[in-house]
Amino acid sequence: MQPIRIKRRVQFICAVFLHIPLVAIAAYALSEGFMNHAGILLVCLVATLLATLMIVPYLGRVLDGGNLEAAR
Repeated sequence: MQPIRIKRRVQFICAVFLHIPLVAIAAYALSEGFMNHAGILLVCLVATLLATLMIVPYLGRVLDGGNLEAAR
């Protein structure tokens, strides 16, 4: 497999894994009354999207072998 294809696959799988809590909360909300849990669904959606937007580019840099700045 080509390195770029492997990198994209890892990024995609990690993004999918980040959405597991959202799917679980949505399934629970559907079974208990969707509108009663709309607030927590919105919070979970925003948190999931932000986490995905932060982790996917980071994984891309790491998998490219780029230099990362050390934590201080």
